[in-house]
Amino acid sequence: MRTWPPAVGLRRILGATLMIGMAAAGSPVIAQDGEPAERALLVVLDVSGSMNEEVPGGVKRELARRGLLRTFEMLPERMLTGLRLLGQGASDDECAASQGSVEFSPFVASEWETALDGVRWDGATPLVYSMREALEDLRGVNAVRRDMLIIGDGEETCGEDPVGVAREEAGDIRIHTISLGEAVSHQLAGIALVTNGTYQRAFDETTFDEATGVSVPDADQPPPAGATPAGGGADGAPNRLEVILDVSNSMWGQVDGRAKIELAREALGGALADFPGDVPVSLRAYGHRVSFEDQAEGCADTERLLAPAAGNAPEVVRQANLLTPRGQTPIARSLEDAGADLRAEGGAAVILLVSDGVESCGGDPEAVAAELRASGLEVVLHTVGLGVTPGEAESLAALAEAGGGTYFDAPNADDLMEGVTTAVQSSTAFVLQQDDVAGFPRDARRVRGGDAVLDAEILEPGTYSFDEHLFKTQRYFAVAGQPGETLTLRGMVSALAVGLTRAGVVTYQGFPNMVIGERVDADGERLRGGNLIVRGDMGDWVEMEMRVADDGLARFRLGRPLGNVHRDTIFSVVR
Repeated sequence: MRTWPPAVGLRRILGATLMIGMAAAGSPVIAQDGEPAERALLVVLDVSGSMNEEVPGGVKRELARRGLLRTFEMLPERMLTGLRLLGQGASDDECAASQGSVEFSPFVASEWETALDGVRWDGATPLVYSMREALEDLRGVNAVRRDMLIIGDGEETCGEDPVGVAREEAGDIRIHTISLGEAVSHQLAGIALVTNGTYQRAFDETTFDEATGVSVPDADQPPPAGATPAGGGADGAPNRLEVILDVSNSMWGQVDGRAKIELAREALGGALADFPGDVPVSLRAYGHRVSFEDQAEGCADTERLLAPAAGNAPEVVRQANLLTPRGQTPIARSLEDAGADLRAEGGAAVILLVSDGVESCGGDPEAVAAELRASGLEVVLHTVGLGVTPGEAESLAALAEAGGGTYFDAPNADDLMEGVTTAVQSSTAFVLQQDDVAGFPRDARRVRGGDAVLDAEILEPGTYSFDEHLFKTQRYFAVAGQPGETLTLRGMVSALAVGLTRAGVVTYQGFPNMVIGERVDADGERLRGGNLIVRGDMGDWVEMEMRVADDGLARFRLGRPLGNVHRDTIFSVVR
């Protein structure tokens, strides 16, 4: 008999974020004759030593293995997948340690399992070298669309500039990235930004499933125009938490001397007390309208009481407090109806099922959950068993596994509260931990600028980058317009911070670059009214207004007199 740890031992729902590796050297490219595949996806997996570290859900490498195999089993056969290792290879040079480990083909679980078994998990992080090798792999495969998915938990360790290289060399190949852990990886976010890919953070199985759901869309879907907006599914609709509450007659049963329905209401209220107001939440119940004696009608008694809406959490609790246990336990039908709602509305969902028993209407909830995920819906199902028997716990655990989620055993009130709270917290992370990486302006023109205001380079409205790094200097620009006209100067966080050693070697940092913009007059004196300070996360835009002077020019300077500016910094002038 299987046993499950009580919910109190699960701080976030076992986690995972992909990273895996393998054994055989060589490229994952194989000859592709005849008609091209619809899509080829190359996974570049970090197998460095840091993958042996623990995160809330367990050891990173173990979580990654499970998550990767589970996710890729749902890919369509017409999609080719390959695997390249980042941090393991035949070379003795750790900065050239990368190797292909699974050739491009439809996903075969046994091949990937064998590959993962050969990983040493002890390398460095040659991100740029591995990315360049992966680009060559993809250019050699016969496919209409070619994408890369980099999954890692570290930063480049060989002194290269991964964001700059991605911008210059990726071409039409989109690079999606997933960072393992709760901290933002500015390098991985930047790679996704400059190639118009998607960047996601993941730190448990729920957020990992969501991250791969965004980064690995169905082959039938058109390429994304940019990154997925924060808090949205692959179709841009909002993600949500859907609570399915068992209100069957058996919920009158006692746990610790109190009715199960009372404990469930209390746990739900506590878990949703601090639920973010901008995360949609909905409520479905079953067994609340028809007596258990009328099985035919009772097995159709499932109802969505509240549609998903931001700020809905207090109303979910209020509605739950009004429900009276009466009927049967139609779990399968409730899941089918929840899936239909999700198809109609779009987005992604975490479903939280709180139940004190198993299906009583002849349905197969496990099969329904598996079908929902296999159909392409972005859905994760967690189950909480309240005072259930070992056999019922077995069934609810299998249901959660089929739904890509976790089972929480709640034999008492404390474990119930912990289980519901943990599932809700993970659901919140599922919705909120996606990072909006804005669409990158690929048509930016490189300019130098003048060293003094008299040499200011005249620009037309448009988007620009520098032609070289700026080390403790500023460059002058001007835009022509009508006297008194207001223009907008915008800057985008789009590159890594740079440094310069005494030996003249350029270095790249793990955090974003900053640039300062100032309005100046015809003598080069700074005008009052504030500066443009471009800093923050990758993809952030900052702007300021400029007024055209009487001589028909709006002048400004960009740079940092006491710092450095990356050549790939994006700025634009908007009329």
